[in-house]
Amino acid sequence: MYQGHYFQVAARGQFAELIFDAKPDSVNTLCQEALEELQHCVEVIKQSAIRGLIIRSGKALFSAGADVKAFRALFNGGETAVVDYLEWVHGIYNSIEDLSMPKVAIINGVAAGGGVELSLLAEYRLATPDAKISLPEVKLGIMPGWGGATRLPRLVGVDTALQWLTTGKNFRADKALEHHVVDGVIAPDTDPIMQAEAVLQSCIDGELDWRSRQQEKQSPLRLNDYELAMSLNVARGMVAKVAGKHYPAPAIILDTIEKAAKCGREDALALERSGIAKCVNSGVADALVSVFLCDMAVKAKTKSLTKGAEAVAEVGVIGAGIMGGGIAYVTADKGADVVMKDINKAGLALGLTEANKLLAKQVERGRKTPLEMGETLNRIQPTLHNNALETNDLIIEAVVENPKVKEAVLAELEQAAPNAIIASNTSTLMISGLAKALKKPDNFCGIHFFNPVHKMPLVEVIRGELTSDATISRAVKYVSQLGKTPVVVNDCAGFLVNRCLTPYFHAFNQLVTDGGDIQTIDKVMSKGFGWPMGPASLLDVIGLDTAAHCMDVMDEAFPGRMTKPAVNVIQAFVDQQHYGQKNGQGFYAYQPDRKGRLKPAACAAADQLIASQRETTREFDRDTITMRMMLPMMFEAIRCLDEGIIASPAEADIAMIYGTGFPPFRGGLFYYMDQLGLDQLLEAAEQFKHLGELYEAPKGLLERVLNNQKFYA
Repeated sequence: MYQGHYFQVAARGQFAELIFDAKPDSVNTLCQEALEELQHCVEVIKQSAIRGLIIRSGKALFSAGADVKAFRALFNGGETAVVDYLEWVHGIYNSIEDLSMPKVAIINGVAAGGGVELSLLAEYRLATPDAKISLPEVKLGIMPGWGGATRLPRLVGVDTALQWLTTGKNFRADKALEHHVVDGVIAPDTDPIMQAEAVLQSCIDGELDWRSRQQEKQSPLRLNDYELAMSLNVARGMVAKVAGKHYPAPAIILDTIEKAAKCGREDALALERSGIAKCVNSGVADALVSVFLCDMAVKAKTKSLTKGAEAVAEVGVIGAGIMGGGIAYVTADKGADVVMKDINKAGLALGLTEANKLLAKQVERGRKTPLEMGETLNRIQPTLHNNALETNDLIIEAVVENPKVKEAVLAELEQAAPNAIIASNTSTLMISGLAKALKKPDNFCGIHFFNPVHKMPLVEVIRGELTSDATISRAVKYVSQLGKTPVVVNDCAGFLVNRCLTPYFHAFNQLVTDGGDIQTIDKVMSKGFGWPMGPASLLDVIGLDTAAHCMDVMDEAFPGRMTKPAVNVIQAFVDQQHYGQKNGQGFYAYQPDRKGRLKPAACAAADQLIASQRETTREFDRDTITMRMMLPMMFEAIRCLDEGIIASPAEADIAMIYGTGFPPFRGGLFYYMDQLGLDQLLEAAEQFKHLGELYEAPKGLLERVLNNQKFYA
């Protein structure tokens, strides 16, 4: 009946199939061209004599939803462009819903966003057992805008709809059935199309009242004011707690549903369009879409780098402390065999205890069975000897952050396993320097995990001066096997993340010695700017001794702007054995709560120590605190980009979001600089130049301002 590049209409007796099968792409994406074809399909169906319609995919997944790559151009067109576009899409979708025939959608594989909203146009939905269904738009700072926010509450009720709309979670077929988002889950050995035909036949025979289903989606919500208020008030409390003020989309969703509750479809869709426009106007949507696209770019680069690379099956981990135990756990958890070596049994016990503790938590939360826990632990082989390493594909050295110790260990490993790729889990030491201890430096790279290993999504893969492409490819393959995000960086002290974090800590030290209050600074940078925690809390979590060591290394590597300060508050804390959370006392004092979580409290000893390091106290306004803290980090990131330490702003932004918790609603460090305006950064550098080299604008910033360039085109 119709054959397009994206959609086809095929006759099937008295019924027809609307088949989404994008011929140019591996994934069904609802791009502009696909929607235009869908519009044409409706006209073909209207002119036919068919009595029922099956909406399905011709691929292993239903649809990944809208074309996110087109979002930013749409957003840049302003509110009118957004509303006009949504009116057009609503017209297409409404015309499908209004077809005077019963409709059944078959949802298979992944169904997301606009694809799910397409399925909502049918009166009945069937899911295959492998289906994973979501409306994830809220994660992009928007709301479902192709009718999802209007139709879902009318189909499943407000409470369930809010759970789907404000969290963006993925739901399996069985959960979607429980929530009444689908009407049935097709048995694995059953033909889905035949099942859909059976439903359509029941509609024609009058056994199913499909017209009331159709009408239900176009009518006001069936609940009274009290019930609506109760549902929305509970949801508002959850949204305020989880999303907070920096992510406005969930609250806009609630407001939209409240306003649209008493409306018919057309008025409700108009409110939906208005809600989308508010999300876009907040600026957060564009930032989160940028993060999404950057993440896609990093994934594409990972795929390119690992093309043809063999999976890593056997991994050695040298140094069985907390870090080594964490690496062993995440590796064994993904199915690889691990040899965990240490120089003594106490070290091995510590590493195994760490792995066991992490697995026990998985069992406690119902994410693993005791049998699966045992199988994972069985893949970790503790040893005191090198001979167990001979067959390993990859060996990760994770001993103390001392170059002499590391060099001795690395040379020993190369002798024990001459065919293995060897990697150092150093956080600051240059890979090219450590490589001098090896006969085959081309087989050596850095694989920098962040602590805690099982939680942190980023892993820096560091290319030394002599590291081969094959070594990088295998290392990236290993990291991607773990389900983590590998970002390849070129070698320098601190690599990307720690090199940019160190100036941030220098800025904090200087702000405190100039009289700033640590709790005020923490509040401005966490609740105000959006970091997961303020700099004092972050230093306590990292460990003040670890931070002081990092500052020592960076002092040697970048004398001048990263020279250790004359008044070094962080070192003063270390000298007094105040290490942060690891011994319960740092900038804050820590005590475990009833669940064993460490809770910070004001610390009189810390206040006295800080007072001894400065002459006076001063109040700084929020903007001053923010710029004094952020400028050194931003300027160092620019230097990293211009020196080729990181290949692109996109990779840097993902690394800083995943590695440091840089607030995603700000779009990433380079995106944030573009939004501030590079000329404004130059003005800020001039304002704070009296604070020293740390605030000196890098050459690359000056050149971009002169050439009217941004980091993102």
